[in-house]
Amino acid sequence: MHHSLLSPYLNNGLLHPQEVLDAALERFSQGDIPIASAEGFVRQLIGWREYVYAMYWHQGEEYQKRNGLGATTPLLPLFDDAAATSMKCVSSIIRDIDTRAWVHHIPRLMVLSNLALIAGVQPQEFLAWMRRRFIDAAEWVMVPNVIGMGVHADGGEMMTKPYAAGGAYISRMSNYCKDCPYNPKLRTGETACPFTTLYWDFLARHEEAFSGNHRMAQQLHGLRRLSDLPEVRARAATVLQALTSGKI
Repeated sequence: MHHSLLSPYLNNGLLHPQEVLDAALERFSQGDIPIASAEGFVRQLIGWREYVYAMYWHQGEEYQKRNGLGATTPLLPLFDDAAATSMKCVSSIIRDIDTRAWVHHIPRLMVLSNLALIAGVQPQEFLAWMRRRFIDAAEWVMVPNVIGMGVHADGGEMMTKPYAAGGAYISRMSNYCKDCPYNPKLRTGETACPFTTLYWDFLARHEEAFSGNHRMAQQLHGLRRLSDLPEVRARAATVLQALTSGKI
């Protein structure tokens, strides 16, 4: 239900992870924290955090230049202007960043990075935007999380599958879609959710690259069953053009 805002202090060296772990485990021992919450918190600090740190140093300086999917779309205007889109999820999150220079992991990954991924935004432009906009944007944190996890620009060295999703996922996991002018269930037409349209177009664009990835088999099977794929791809071209001009 809640996400802490400890990352700026941890990532910039003002708090040591051990201090945070000790405090959390002390509260758990007192019965103040459920085991599931304590386990998830500890796993993020000594599991994911250490994995990201190791990945950054292991891959070296060239890692941040990777562009394994050949993405070339310029940074979309909506990333710096909430008024440049009618998509409620994106505009709401950008306003939150304007206010606090921070949002938690899920909006970063499954809305912002997801959009950059399926729209084919140039990875280094998106990485530079993340560095510029977030208060916890330490170099070693941002490079693997964006290049590896966010936009799958490393060809799968960090994550075994791209974190791509359509509007249905955002609808299930949030309340953004309730008052949005776009319908997450539609992939074609003027009211189709851009996430849904671009998700299927993304799979079509990279079908050959993902064909050997067993974790993408179900998604590609769904793609091959679409009877309206030509219409989806035509709509995707319109959506991308509108996104780059700040009109959707």
